[in-house]
Formats: sequence, structure tokens, C-alpha cells
Amino acid sequence: MGERKIFIALFKLLIFAFWIVFQFIVLSVIYNIFDIFFIYYFILFEAISAIAVVHLNYKDENTSYKISWVVLILLIPVIGVILYILSRIGIIRNFSRVTKISLNKELLPRENTNMLKSLRGKNITRYNEIKLIKNISGYTCYENTDINYFSCGELMYENLIQELKKAKKFIFLEFFIISKSSMLDEILEILKQKSHDGVEIRILVDYIGSFFVLPGDFKKILRENNIQFKMFNPVKLLLNIMLNYRDHRKIAIIDGRIAFTGGINIGDEYINRYKKYGYWKDMAISLEGNAVYSFTVMFLKMWESITKKNENFKNYKFTHTIQNSPGLIVPYASEPEKLDSTAEDIYLNIINSSKNYIYITTPYLVISYEMMLCLSLASKRGVDVRIITPFIPDKKIVQILTRSHYDKLLDAGVKIYEYTPGFIHGKVMLSDDECAVVGTINMDYRSLYLHFECAAYMYNVPIIKDIHKDFIETISVSQRIEKHIWEKRNFSKKIMESILKLFAPLT
Repeated sequence: MGERKIFIALFKLLIFAFWIVFQFIVLSVIYNIFDIFFIYYFILFEAISAIAVVHLNYKDENTSYKISWVVLILLIPVIGVILYILSRIGIIRNFSRVTKISLNKELLPRENTNMLKSLRGKNITRYNEIKLIKNISGYTCYENTDINYFSCGELMYENLIQELKKAKKFIFLEFFIISKSSMLDEILEILKQKSHDGVEIRILVDYIGSFFVLPGDFKKILRENNIQFKMFNPVKLLLNIMLNYRDHRKIAIIDGRIAFTGGINIGDEYINRYKKYGYWKDMAISLEGNAVYSFTVMFLKMWESITKKNENFKNYKFTHTIQNSPGLIVPYASEPEKLDSTAEDIYLNIINSSKNYIYITTPYLVISYEMMLCLSLASKRGVDVRIITPFIPDKKIVQILTRSHYDKLLDAGVKIYEYTPGFIHGKVMLSDDECAVVGTINMDYRSLYLHFECAAYMYNVPIIKDIHKDFIETISVSQRIEKHIWEKRNFSKKIMESILKLFAPLT
């Protein structure tokens, strides 16, 4: 796992260094061969840069993201423009197929108007949040869903294994990372037996997330056992140079009856059989009932975008009614290059509507000005805002970026804690003992703007108390960042934070 991340970081650095050197070589050659016309070439490059900046300003995107691109383009005009153009080409090439598979009434059930009318009368705030999710993501609300919360990867894994063994119709697995591990070995043994029994099995992984850590014979094993396998967005050096737009989702669906999602990938570190960053704390949920179908739709949409073959969604829709289970749930997906940033918009709305408290766990806190302002205003109006980040990072540069946001949050009264036993990877937001979001969405630019993600919004469900209890227990073993101590840190660290923060949206 660590080697893969080091490889990707070095790969990015080498590519960036190559383009810097290439730019100076090009400019040097132009100057030496066409020195009399050099000024015209320089003006041409500047004009192209200006056009790129105007195009960026026209785009309806996050301000911080645009500023980072503008700075890069102005600092290194030739290569900055090339990288910007290639990033746009990558979007057009890879994701037009995904966004064209629209959510419509044929895929998802109609909303229960009586249920929503009742909710509106009881709690207009949560009603508005559920309508927001529907309007920006297309995903609908369900009632009567049994939900379990797992406070660590080990608990989630135990339940996943039990449910995989019960499969009779199909198993869909979609993960950012599937790595060589004892966890994978155990899952594969079950999948091979289930495939032999006639269960349809499909596995979807992200190319960058899994390519360097998959077992060498993984594809061969799947092929020999009639298990379907696809990789999302394979890297082409020229068109995916920023390594963005990944499938960061973690979904397991069994028979359309039960689904799992959260921060947990398939690898031994997620269930603490391999410890490199201390204790790896993750969180996840399972849901059982008709709401599972929304996750089935997410999976089949992604699969269809890769194969370019139409799927019959109805073949994987099974009624599994749960009676008298309180609360509401909205499973939803977030995709890059949509007009609305679904992931961030939902987070912002929950924070803005909070009255008593907002509790957040995230492995990375690399947020926009809008998110910073939203959290700060919530704290200033008296909301108890608490955020837990890792004390032991998996990426040191990202931890520097995370800590660069502490100053303004602390100034606003936000309470920040670092999880001292190790690395906290769970992505959870909890508000006012009423609603929670658990899923794959980190509070950073990649998750909020550049990746395919998923989560579940939950209102008034029994597990809210479990999430609250877990948060309080996690705080008890975390170190609070005190403002008067934090502001005394080394001046060189402040300079480093400031520089990295400028390019944070592109990291």
C-alpha cells in the first residue's frame, strides 16, 4: 500500500519535472533557431495562456480550483496550458459516457409523496435536505431500511464475509483498491465457490487504485472461475497526466438484498492485519431493504459506461421489504464535471442547517474557501463544530495541507482533534442527533470535485446513536489542537503550508 502511494507521488513529480524541463528546452530551441522571431512566439504563448485563463474564469467551478490553475498557467505558460488542455480532454474522453446514462423514472422508483409530506410537516429542514439530494443527484429517498454501523474495518469485514456466503443470485463488488492480501484471499475463495454454484459475480476496480497492488494472477483466477472483471479509467500517459477522475467508491452488493459502503477497501491494512500507520480506524455501514437498489444502479451505470453495452437494470431489482424500521435513507452518488458538486453541496447544506453540533471525521481536510467559511460561521453562531483528522498520516504532504487549514478554523472556535492511535480513514458527518452521512467522500478537492464517490444520507435512523457514541469514544483517544500552542509552530512550516495551499486543489 505504502509503496503504491510512493510510486504515484514519484510518478507525478517526475512527469511534472519533465514538463518543466521540456518547456525550457522548447523555449531555448525557439530562441536559438528563431531568435529574431522569439518575441512573437512569446506573445503567442502569452495569448494562449490568456485564453486559457478566460476559459477558466468562464467555467462554473470552485474558485480555489480555478485560482490554482491560473497560477500554474501564469507561472509556466507553455506547460501550464498543455496540462490544462489535457485535463479537459481527459474529462471529455472518459466521462461523457457516464454522465449520459441519466437517472430517470425507469431506473429508480418514484418518491413516496405521502412519506415526504409527513416529513415536511415534522421537520422542514431535513425535508429540504432530502429534496436537495434528489434534485442534484437524482437519487430517491427510502423508508423501512435496516442499517448497521461498523466502527472499524474488522466488524464490517466479518459481516461482509457472512453475507457473501449467503449469496444466491449475484455479487457486485466495486472498490478503489483491491490489493494482494489475506483479506482478498478469503473473499476470492468464497467468490470462486459462489461462481461454481451459479451466482453471477462482477468486480470493478479503479486502475490507479489497484493496478500496482493487484496479485499478478488476479485476472487469470477470475477468468478461470467465470468472474467478470473491469478496470475503470486506465491511464494513458498523455491524457491522464494528472491521474485525476478516479472511481473512489467502495460498494458491495449481494442479491439486491444488502449493500455495504464506507471507507474500507480490500486490503489487510483496512482490517488491521497489517499495521504501518498505527491502528487503522475506518467506518462503514450496511443497509438491507429496497434502498439497496440505488447502489445497484450506481454499479450498473459505471459498468455500462465501461463496456458500452446496455444493461437491463430490472433484472437486478428485487423487492426486499423491511417492516417498521424507523427513519429515512438516501443512498447517492457524486460525479465529477456535473454542474452541481453533489458531495460538497450536501455537506454544506447539513453544516448550514445545523443547530447544536456538527461532528466530522476525515483523513484529509483540504477544503475550499466556501467550506472553510461555512464551518467557521456555524461555529460562530454557537454550533459545536468538531473535526477529527489523523495524527499519523498516510501522506505527509497532505497532512501539511490539512494542517494549513487549522488556523482559520481554530480562530472561529472550531475544535480540531488528531487521532493519536494511528490513521483515521472514516468519512462521517453527524449533526444534531438527527442526520448523518457515511460513505467514501473525503473532505478534500479530489473527493468533492474530481472523483466518483458514493454515500448514504440518513435521517432519524437508530444507528445515529451508534455513530455519536463512536465519535465520542474516538475523541477520547485523540489529541486536541490548542490554538495558543498551534500558532507558535515553526515559521518555516507556515511558509511551506502557504505554498502548498496555493496548489492544494491540484494535488
